[in-house]
Amino acid sequence: MRARITHPDERLHVPAITAKCHLNNKTWATFEGRIWPEGATGYGFEGTITATTMLDRRRTGFPNKVRLGHGGTKGKYERLEFEIEGIEKENTFQVRGRGTREHNDTVDFYVGLNNKSDGSWEDGKEITTVAGGPPQKIEPTYTSSRGHCASFEGNVRADGPTGYVITGRLSGTIESGSNFRQEVTFGYKTPGGSWAYETTTWPKNIKVEIRGTRGSGEDIVVLVGASSGRLGTYEYSSELRVSLPEEF
Repeated sequence: MRARITHPDERLHVPAITAKCHLNNKTWATFEGRIWPEGATGYGFEGTITATTMLDRRRTGFPNKVRLGHGGTKGKYERLEFEIEGIEKENTFQVRGRGTREHNDTVDFYVGLNNKSDGSWEDGKEITTVAGGPPQKIEPTYTSSRGHCASFEGNVRADGPTGYVITGRLSGTIESGSNFRQEVTFGYKTPGGSWAYETTTWPKNIKVEIRGTRGSGEDIVVLVGASSGRLGTYEYSSELRVSLPEEF
């Protein structure tokens, strides 16, 4: 039986994009989100813009605004604009969008505020990120001699040369009547790393999203298991090793 550990917090829910525009302690904006590839010439993204301003423009002909710019590094920007309400009050905006890029191009993001006296924009630093490599299907399964089953259906893709993203769903079936906790688990690691796990209690299945780091160009290894052994110990499938191409 392998030792089981919980996943490191930094491998989950880490923003792939963090863009900032900090003009002063009372006027600033941030965007935190994630990006994914939509083929070799597209991308999608989602996240949260947070913005605040100290400017009172109630007597002007225009409101305070924040904007998010995005586009392929070799292409042109598209922009999303939002009106900021209140003075020195944090506003949050949920955003989701998509864009186009040249074949396998990186993607740039920035946030800005219309902070100048005439309402023109001051933008933060551009952040360049990879959209990610083509998804590789992973479907490890395990069935015990007593009919316990565990399965994961999903994908893993490169997130640049030193990152990866796993998405999918973990499910299983366990023989009823056991006196022990009935669980199924999904394990993942780099070839030279330690196992980390996502686990659920049967019959609940869970959606999994994992962001991790790896050595440059390293593969990812995955498996599934169930608490089907003697006294509720874990038994596992064979290991599945997956190469992660970085380009389409």
